[in-house]
Amino acid sequence: DMIKDFEYRGFTVINTNECHDICSDKVMNQIVFDRYNFNTPKTVRVYHSEGSDEALKELDTKFPIILKTGSGSRGVGVVLVETAASLNSIVQLLYRENEFQDILLQERIDTEYDVRVIVCADEIVGVMKRPIAEGDFRSNVSQGSKAVTHTLTKLEAEESLAVARAVEGMLVGVDFIPAKDRKKDRPYFIEVNSTPGLIGIEDIITGSIVENILNKLREIK
Repeated sequence: DMIKDFEYRGFTVINTNECHDICSDKVMNQIVFDRYNFNTPKTVRVYHSEGSDEALKELDTKFPIILKTGSGSRGVGVVLVETAASLNSIVQLLYRENEFQDILLQERIDTEYDVRVIVCADEIVGVMKRPIAEGDFRSNVSQGSKAVTHTLTKLEAEESLAVARAVEGMLVGVDFIPAKDRKKDRPYFIEVNSTPGLIGIEDIITGSIVENILNKLREIK
């Protein structure tokens, strides 16, 4: 609401309200990925409390799979599901707690790490590789992963920039799982964050972020 008010009053905001709406909703993330034909793990939506079997059939992949609630950050709301029985119980529980809960099922891509690309004003200002946290299946730094530096391939860089443009983000974090052949095959995009966590690289990229934003504001003026 505050961002809407700033926009109405003529202020330039770092990310628009529309960008926040897309990035804060994993369903909208997936809709944008599909609309612009970005590569993602196979993903389907669960539409009601008894819809897990139908969604699982549509997903057509082997267990374990990933369940995601529509909202959530820092890896909270992302669940590794091992069996159809567990999936059905989890879906029923989530809908009991919130009948309007959005739920996505996603193919699990085997990987040792994922990548966060920080894009600011159509320029990549930071990249970090996030290994899967020990004893977990998630790679969030907030869940115990240790971020390390990483170099993108040309394809990964081009597609990460395209994803940031698709959500019209001035400052976003683009997350993807690398393909096995990184130079040849497209990465699997997971989500875009309009308030990206910078833990692990904030000291390195803060200056670049400020400079890029100021340059972008000069262009707007």
